[in-house]
Amino acid sequence: MKIVVVSDNHGNTYFMEEIYMIHQEDTDEWVHCGDSELMEDHPLWQTYKTVLGNMDITNKFQLSRTEYINGLRYLLVHGHKHSVKRSYERLIEEARAADVNVVFYGHTHIPKVEKEAGIVFINPGSIAQPRNRDKGTYLVMQLDEGLSKAELTYYDQDHNSLLDLNTTVSFTDQ
Repeated sequence: MKIVVVSDNHGNTYFMEEIYMIHQEDTDEWVHCGDSELMEDHPLWQTYKTVLGNMDITNKFQLSRTEYINGLRYLLVHGHKHSVKRSYERLIEEARAADVNVVFYGHTHIPKVEKEAGIVFINPGSIAQPRNRDKGTYLVMQLDEGLSKAELTYYDQDHNSLLDLNTTVSFTDQ
């Protein structure tokens, strides 16, 4: 199963549309971690699932959402209300309450994968306004059939794989 994850495009639709054109044939789920600065009726929301970010221009999006696809339950948040720049403590509580072990979040604009308390926290970085990199980033997550592990491939906005960020995560070991 393939999931494409983007965040923090801050009004820039070009990259999101381009990512869709490249990955549309074989992607099962499209995730956006907030701060789109797009209205709730924008056509991209017919494809991408999104949440409310601190810079969004509408309050029609949910602050967080729990999603289920092909056996995988995950939590989607922006992170600004969860203090993700300081710790995962609030996200751990919400993830446990939602019975998920994968959390997608944004807000920091920094691509990152970390595992804490048996939960995998995944930030795709910002596609349009990166911090700590020259170019924006997004993520392609390829899960194995048993949902026991996933290959995480980060790309820059020119769709070059970022070998320094790519990793494999296991959902079975704590």
